[in-house]
Amino acid sequence: MRGADRLIEQQYAMLLRRDVARLPELYALDGSYTMPGVTVRPTELPALLRTWTGAFPDLRVDPLGAVRTAGGAAVEQRLTGTHTGVLHTPFGTVAPTGRTVSWEVVDMVRVRRGRIVTWRSYFDWGQLITSLGLEVAGLSRHAQLASVAPAPAGDPVLVDREPTWRGAEAA
Repeated sequence: MRGADRLIEQQYAMLLRRDVARLPELYALDGSYTMPGVTVRPTELPALLRTWTGAFPDLRVDPLGAVRTAGGAAVEQRLTGTHTGVLHTPFGTVAPTGRTVSWEVVDMVRVRRGRIVTWRSYFDWGQLITSLGLEVAGLSRHAQLASVAPAPAGDPVLVDREPTWRGAEAA
């Protein structure tokens, strides 16, 4: 039986090696991976993470701390990378800015029978977007800086409107 620590270390190692095709092997068949704005099944995870490694080819993960439980763990880390590729987000695409940015992420991982059942990655889209020197056209400053969580159906900011990304200097 694989413990949460080992599974988490394996997923991070595979991400950093850009060897994401085998990630579904770490998950239960009914498992899921969630980040703000999107939830995917294990078979969809490699494509999702390739969007991040494509946008930040030099992405690195620096652990900041962890809390372990019998059924999983919470891991805090800082991700750092240079934005040289297109970043595909649930809210639109972001053209390369060339900026090196860092943002904090907390991953909540639950394990059952040696497989990941849920991996929930929490981070602040506002922190990342403003670090890239961008803002969302048409949204209030408060909305730009707020953490973006999955929106309920009908949310006018995320569903009824297609936000566009632009450099802050153009505002």
